Amino acid sequence: MKTNFLYFKENGYQQFVATDAQTNFTINGDANWDPNVSNSDTHVIVSVTFLEAQTTKVGSAYSGGAVDAGETIIANGVCKSIGGSGTNDIILANQGADGTNGITISAGDIVTIELVPNILGTECCFRADRLLSVHSNSDTETEITFKTANGQSADDTVLLTHPDGNGTEFKLICDYINDVCNGRLGGDFVTVWDKQNGVIGSGLQNAGVTNVTVTLN
Repeated sequence: MKTNFLYFKENGYQQFVATDAQTNFTINGDANWDPNVSNSDTHVIVSVTFLEAQTTKVGSAYSGGAVDAGETIIANGVCKSIGGSGTNDIILANQGADGTNGITISAGDIVTIELVPNILGTECCFRADRLLSVHSNSDTETEITFKTANGQSADDTVLLTHPDGNGTEFKLICDYINDVCNGRLGGDFVTVWDKQNGVIGSGLQNAGVTNVTVTLN
């Protein structure tokens, strides 16, 4: 096996242009991020860039209530929470309901939500010669394991979620990983998964992979 490198990046960034005075922004779920965020305070950073200057827009914890056009405010931990349908949304408290920590969103404001780096794996690059296995955990879940780089006993893992096609997806993933590890696809450095930037390895595309989560030990 050649010393090739396999790059994985969890999708953990989303930008919304508000269409109204909304408070909920969906990030969890197959169509959105790879990891499921469970702690809005420590897992994500939420910033709001305002379209227009307004005198009553944010709580007193930020800038005394007024904002300038183009100004960006980072929501504090009290302002943001997890909720919505299936707990898939980041929810921002409205300034009218929380005069200290709230933020009022208007049409045209830009809300940016991103993972705190290294909290949930985020991104990594594995050496192909440290590959240990590609195995099926279930009909809809395939796991790739690598020998950990820091000498710990637990393996580094990449968990792939995909449809149930009676083993078809598992074989596609196995064949693809075998090809990239041996330099038959993409050369010495291969981006296997970067959904955020629209770069997904052919084998994972063909297998219909919807989510990839990385665990580094």
